[in-house]
Amino acid sequence: MNCVPYTVPGRGIISAVFPHPFFLLCLLYLLLISPPLSASLWEEDSGIDFTALSLEELKNVKITSASKTPEKLSDIPAAVFVVTRDDIRRSGATSIPEALRLAPGVQVARISATEWAVNIRGLNELFSNKLLVLVDGRSVYTHVYSGVFWDIQDTVLEDIERIEIIRGPGAALWGANAVNGVISIITRHAQKTRGFQFSALGGNEEGAGSIRYGDRTARGTYYRIYAKYFSRGSLLENDRDIRNDPSKGDWRSGRLGFRADRSGERNRNRVSLQGEIYSSRFQNEISRTVPEFPWTALEKEVSRAWGGHLLSRWEHRFSETSETALQFYYDHYDKDFDGSNVQAHTLDLDFQHRLESFAGHELIWGTDLRYIRDHFQDRPDIRVEPNRDGQYFYSLFLQDKIRLLPQELFLTLGAKFEHNSYTGWEIQPSARILWSVAARHSLWAALSRAVRVPSRVENAGVLDTYVFPSENRDAAAPLPIRIRGSSGLDAESLLAWEIGYRFQSAENFWFAMTAYYHDYDHLLDYRYDENPLCTEDDTVCAGLPLIYANNTGGESYGIEMTADWQVFPFWRVQAAYTFLETATEYNRDREDPLIAALRQGSNPRNQFSLRSSLDMGRDWELDIWFRYVDRLSDSDVDEYISLDIRLAWQIASRAELSLVGQNLLEPDHAEFSSLKVERSYYCKVLCYF
Repeated sequence: MNCVPYTVPGRGIISAVFPHPFFLLCLLYLLLISPPLSASLWEEDSGIDFTALSLEELKNVKITSASKTPEKLSDIPAAVFVVTRDDIRRSGATSIPEALRLAPGVQVARISATEWAVNIRGLNELFSNKLLVLVDGRSVYTHVYSGVFWDIQDTVLEDIERIEIIRGPGAALWGANAVNGVISIITRHAQKTRGFQFSALGGNEEGAGSIRYGDRTARGTYYRIYAKYFSRGSLLENDRDIRNDPSKGDWRSGRLGFRADRSGERNRNRVSLQGEIYSSRFQNEISRTVPEFPWTALEKEVSRAWGGHLLSRWEHRFSETSETALQFYYDHYDKDFDGSNVQAHTLDLDFQHRLESFAGHELIWGTDLRYIRDHFQDRPDIRVEPNRDGQYFYSLFLQDKIRLLPQELFLTLGAKFEHNSYTGWEIQPSARILWSVAARHSLWAALSRAVRVPSRVENAGVLDTYVFPSENRDAAAPLPIRIRGSSGLDAESLLAWEIGYRFQSAENFWFAMTAYYHDYDHLLDYRYDENPLCTEDDTVCAGLPLIYANNTGGESYGIEMTADWQVFPFWRVQAAYTFLETATEYNRDREDPLIAALRQGSNPRNQFSLRSSLDMGRDWELDIWFRYVDRLSDSDVDEYISLDIRLAWQIASRAELSLVGQNLLEPDHAEFSSLKVERSYYCKVLCYF
């Protein structure tokens, strides 16, 4: 494995990550110098050991993403699934997108060595623009394309406490872009990561290593620091090895980070501070148009990304019925994409207050202010005008949980009032009801509205591309196309109906089912640009000039089912099935086959997952994971079946050795495009000191 030193261009890492030295000194004072504070505002999860819980206890662990206040999974009127730290460990996943395959209703497809398409309840694509992703309350949704740069989202997987997945709209609490779902990644409290941890992984497709150290200061602050590095290879295309590096290390990434938590004695306050810096590089191939057959040529270049973030959170409890939380974060990234580059700075300040009121009401309200500043470097194929801009987002939300019948019937009403720089004010209401039919049965239903704000590229970008007018590439040269953004776009909107049922027959079995119907309006598509910004010698605009427009609608509906069975204390079986049907009324003005060729979104109609987790004695674990994913008809990608097997040996009380085989049923398979994911093997050593 070749190691590459990571350096940050321009100003130093510290000054890039921390916006002002005075701000950093204030936070360090709160954590290290100030008098002792007190315990957590929310349910303190630092003491939870998910591996020691029974199935019934596991389903009663309180989560926060669905209502911004702790609730039991069985009491939430939404389609919620929790991936625990132990689930991630036993799955053999080596990245966050791979861990998301554990959740029912989440579509995860590998696009390239560095890119995934991740979505819920909709057409999946590289930038699934209706899914909000949070890491410890920090949004990683990028305003560039409206989506997530999954290649820069990483951490030490052993430090993830759980991943809370909400399928369906979460906009009444989380705001614009939480349309089809919310994924909230929550890392462990520093109190639970004391001592040294070391992991090393090596296989035919990747190599990775991480080290972490945690302890407690004399002033009562728990902290951890960590470092992680990995090197991964490319995929296959049409049985052709496209690796550019003989070491198979096309993608190399490293990161450094820390977290500190402090609480005191009187159950009133908690302060948390965390930060991270990272750098990444990989060999990239960009398709360029050439004037002769085969009309396209691949240009190789090194794509780089670096950045970091700083997040602080203060929670205060006034009484048993009144609590507040104040959170601030700063995020920066400098990233190459599609042959271009963007630098983005985000400042976000969030406040919320929970109040248990009279007559069975539980109120929670809050406000948020976010500012994004970006700088695009123009390239021949893509540019943004103006290339520097600032955007403000501010919002207010209110939610009331009303107890209609004690312990039986609950009604939750809420709305988010949000203003953005592109479409102005957006109102996103929600109504949810939960009925505990019997001791172990519950029904819930919801009606919600959510919106997706246009991205920076859709608002002000200019993209030059091409399309072949015929399926026979030899027949004609590609037709140049220019797609222009529009500043007059409206937000895409969704009206969602959901109904769900949960059943727990005994302490060792859990079943949940959700049915839904999503009605979309004002979806963005392309239409002919009647006033293209072209000169007489501009060959691109001599082809097909297009502009973004809200001229599309559509619908999706489906069923999601999951079952969890603790067959014996040493054997657990989990199954999930998802059916999803989408129908989009493309381009209400007029349809054109050339425009249709530009669309890339697609989703599998059926998905099925079956996992077996077996403890073989005190020292051995055997995990088998079978998955079926239906074909992508819109992208002409075949269905595939995947089998992963993990065998782990507890060498000592604080050391584990595991062998993992992934995609064992076939040499390779495509998941989203012509690039193929290969069969892979790796060995992992995990040690605690």
